[in-house]
Amino acid sequence: MRHFSLGVIYSVLFFTIGLSGCATSGVEENNPWSETPYMEEEDLEGSFEAQPLNLPPQAPDIPAPRSPQPDPPEEVIVNTPLWYNNLPGWEEADTRPALASFRRSCKSWVKADPDAFLNKNLPDYGVYRDWLPACAKVRLIGPSEKASRDFFETEFAPLSIKTLTDEAGTLTGYYEPEIDVRLTPDETYREPILAKPTNPSVMKKPRSEINANSSRVIAYGRPIDVFFMQIQGSGRLRYPDGRSLRAAYAGNNGKPYTSIGRVLVERGEMKLSQASKQSIEAWMERNGPKKTRALMNENPRYIFFAEQSVAIDAFGIEEGPRGAMEVPLTEMGSIAVDPRYHPYGTLVWLETKLPQEGGDYKGKETGILVSAQDTGKAIRGALRGDLFFGAGDDAGNRAGVMKHDVRWKILVPKSIARSQPVS
Repeated sequence: MRHFSLGVIYSVLFFTIGLSGCATSGVEENNPWSETPYMEEEDLEGSFEAQPLNLPPQAPDIPAPRSPQPDPPEEVIVNTPLWYNNLPGWEEADTRPALASFRRSCKSWVKADPDAFLNKNLPDYGVYRDWLPACAKVRLIGPSEKASRDFFETEFAPLSIKTLTDEAGTLTGYYEPEIDVRLTPDETYREPILAKPTNPSVMKKPRSEINANSSRVIAYGRPIDVFFMQIQGSGRLRYPDGRSLRAAYAGNNGKPYTSIGRVLVERGEMKLSQASKQSIEAWMERNGPKKTRALMNENPRYIFFAEQSVAIDAFGIEEGPRGAMEVPLTEMGSIAVDPRYHPYGTLVWLETKLPQEGGDYKGKETGILVSAQDTGKAIRGALRGDLFFGAGDDAGNRAGVMKHDVRWKILVPKSIARSQPVS
């Protein structure tokens, strides 16, 4: 998830063309998939059995914060001290996902220069030393909701933030795909998931020139699943023998990204209101493998992957993929932000609407505490965020309909909170 942060590209794919999620099916009587080979002849020649690593490595140790700093902010942020009883929904919120994500942030922060600023352009967030007392205590917090909430109330003070022009921003959602795969290709699972090539020239080819011959094949999946996993930047692979691996982002071919949803809209083959993953998949089912391949090739950008074991943390929970902070993301506890305004690892209270299930475009008024641990090209501005919903279809269905206004509060150590009120 380094170069592509999860979900940011997901937002680019859909929301730049006005996603409404209204899928169409309209299955034709003739089945083009039964009349057309599932691979071109040159692909068939390279259809080797996939060769995933027998013992894929664990994700590397969490590193110290990276030294490069983002550009200076373009907007002025105004903050106002608050009490916790000023946070709608605070008493009902389950802050344990934020507790887990904050623990992971601390694993990076304890390796930093304690006297270095989290972001030299944002001195109000203090230096790492200001946050380390809370990092020392968070390891001792019990599993109850009350213990988690008491920890945050004891260690941090909330500040309301806004810009000179806006009090609210936009919150979208993203997720980690979880897809079924096979070791050998067939009419359904025919799209190779490729490891990073050893030949540098392959890294420069467009999607149309990359196939199963181009690099080691990790697995074969459905074209729509593999394509969208590339957009997300990582995913979990489920093999028939019960094995589960993470396909982590390993590199790209340096080509620009093109939305195939936008291509279909511009061709007049899909209405703007129909542009969704479901409707694109239905289009592929109707039109068969040759046209599907041609459509996918409209996006020349190609993503390569590396296998990783899915790690289990100390609490028995599967770790998520790594975001830009290079710590595992936490389901409903991590958010992608613009790092010009929010240093990685810091805490944000969001007041917004969250979908309760797929298709819930209205959402439910909710307050949620998260850690800033990811970013991406589409996340720009002090009040713009992208919430990590977790892995799998349910997370994806909820993330796909997440687009609501959001009000931000930040939590900072009480030692550096300006004009901190007595709670």
